[in-house]
Amino acid sequence: MPFDISYEEICSKFDRLISNGIIQYQPSHPVLVTDNGMTFCFTVVEALKEKPQAGEAFKSAQSNLGDGTDAQPETFGPGSDLAFDHPDICITRVNETHFLVINKFPVYRPMLLLLTIDSYRRQFELLNAEDIEAAWNLVCGLDVEHFAFFNCTVTAGSSRAHKHLQVIPAPGANDGYADGFRFFPDYDPGPQEGGPSCVYFLQRFEDPPEGQVKTSQQLMETYLRLLQQTREALNIKDGQCPHNWILTKRWMMIIPRRNRDYKGLSGNAPGMIGSVYVSNQSEFDAWKEAGPQRVLAGLGLPRVDSES
Repeated sequence: MPFDISYEEICSKFDRLISNGIIQYQPSHPVLVTDNGMTFCFTVVEALKEKPQAGEAFKSAQSNLGDGTDAQPETFGPGSDLAFDHPDICITRVNETHFLVINKFPVYRPMLLLLTIDSYRRQFELLNAEDIEAAWNLVCGLDVEHFAFFNCTVTAGSSRAHKHLQVIPAPGANDGYADGFRFFPDYDPGPQEGGPSCVYFLQRFEDPPEGQVKTSQQLMETYLRLLQQTREALNIKDGQCPHNWILTKRWMMIIPRRNRDYKGLSGNAPGMIGSVYVSNQSEFDAWKEAGPQRVLAGLGLPRVDSES
């Protein structure tokens, strides 16, 4: 493992934060929904109602002084808008470029953030080699299979300005998913079959020779190539480029984004590949009524044919 803490220790810290009331977590009861050939896993997480959205101020769990006033919440640096509520919320450093932090609004046990140590880095910036290397080290180094994702800009589902990636358990490695659920690239027999109704750009990884791993340069080249395809699809030559990015041991994907929400329904990177988090039953019902595939096409770019 490329950092000095075990997965068991990470989970122990997660559990202590629950006991101390710093994070709210309850095991969920995911539900599978199939729409136009794609399987979705919906998870109702009521604690998400407390999560501040983009542009909203946050309140630290430790900020109330008990006298009707609030202390100034501690953050992860002068440019950060993420609360540093408890010593255990920060697990370790990764590559001296990122903090590994426990997500305060977890859907799974555990749910992690890769937060740039430079607190002035912003979520509308593109990924760089340091970001991708840190994510890859975690994806390859954790004892239980995880995947990494990045919501680039508010349009793509980000809620905090301080640049961060997220690293969470993969389907099949955590009981927070419905039995049998997998992301479509892991069962898709063709390049665009059985997937979402929106445009996506996917690069599968070939098995490297024994003893070799992909380098951050190789991963960065893949990201930049997929990003260029995304820019062309969105007709954006330079500047901010709203997209969702997902990285597993087996593939990398970028999904162009054109809308933050569709008829009031929103989704982040996992949602765009079928793992949708909602805060209540009525939101789940709204997704089903609208049709999950129709929502994805509204959030991204609709595929006009199988060659998108």
